[in-house]
Amino acid sequence: MKNIQRLLLAFFFLSAILLVVIAYKSGLKEFQPEKDSLFKITFTYPASWTWEKDRPFDEIPPGEEPPPSELIVFKNAPISIQVYKPSNPQVLMQKWMDAYLGAVANMLSYDNTFQIDDHNARWLTVVYPPQNTSASHVDEGIYLLTEDRFYTIDLSISEAEMDGRLHKQFEELIKSIKVLP
Repeated sequence: MKNIQRLLLAFFFLSAILLVVIAYKSGLKEFQPEKDSLFKITFTYPASWTWEKDRPFDEIPPGEEPPPSELIVFKNAPISIQVYKPSNPQVLMQKWMDAYLGAVANMLSYDNTFQIDDHNARWLTVVYPPQNTSASHVDEGIYLLTEDRFYTIDLSISEAEMDGRLHKQFEELIKSIKVLP
């Protein structure tokens, strides 16, 4: 009986070690914003990805002043995350989203409202028809609204890659988002 208990104890111990090794080898990093950053979210992403701060890209109508924003772009994955901190984030996000949806309405293939860490978010998938190639292009856009800012999280891939590893990693990144106080 003692031998069986020892064997079971050894099995559970080795299983625990194996889980730690698998988690370590999964190679995830956690994004933590700098103290003075507009970013107030954390998320995990593959350790093989590197990111850099970039100049925010805003398509602001003439005469409008862009709100404060920051942008990070992953160098080896077609993903960007931008944060905006306007005086009224809900109104501005809705205005921009309405304009975007008006422009892509006939190409919209998915539109879902959901929660990220108890905050309202919307997932839009737009499939662009082929232009200079035979493949369609897909843009995934996540719009996350928090108390005083909103985020756009974008993935841009070919339609053939929709079930691929990169898309699954993007989905895991979205699932891992936590909003900081």
